[in-house]
Amino acid sequence: MTSARAYGRAMPAPIVVLHAAYGLTPGTLALAEDLRAATGREVITPDYYRGEVFTDEARGVAHRDEVGYRTLLDRVRDDLVGVPSDAAFVGLSLGASFAQRLTAERPAMSLCVLIGNTNPVRGAWPGVPVQVHHYADDPWVNSADVSDLERVVRESGATFEHVVAPGAGHLFTEPALPEHDPALTAEVVDRIARRLSA
Repeated sequence: MTSARAYGRAMPAPIVVLHAAYGLTPGTLALAEDLRAATGREVITPDYYRGEVFTDEARGVAHRDEVGYRTLLDRVRDDLVGVPSDAAFVGLSLGASFAQRLTAERPAMSLCVLIGNTNPVRGAWPGVPVQVHHYADDPWVNSADVSDLERVVRESGATFEHVVAPGAGHLFTEPALPEHDPALTAEVVDRIARRLSA
């Protein structure tokens, strides 16, 4: 993976993968590698947990709360210094929350992909295309927030794709979790690649 500060503009705009509350897991890095292979783009994986990785959701969430959401978001911003403004963002759960927040600061973002989470809508959307992916029964996804996001994204003139997979669970991209679905993960990677090549 290429670090944010080392990224050169001679290459196409990169993809930024923002990890979940588990930290920068091997599964997150594997997803990043799949995206690199599918798109031919550099993929940046900021580690805003600074090396902390968890296999238990409760411990990961506790670490998130101990460090603080705002502190973690500030770390993401610092890690993204030098990343082109039109980079695509792929956020996983906590990372999806950050990706959605960052669109207000990076309105030239080429794509915002939210996996397993959306934030409540705050204000107008800056015209960035959005994909939302999650299981039908995901305890971290609020259907009203998704509907509100779809409304403001479409009002901005951008495309909105909402892909709901049958079943229950949260991070289907993470091999260490029981809800992991490699076929669904591959489908998401393909959808992202097709959208970026359109």
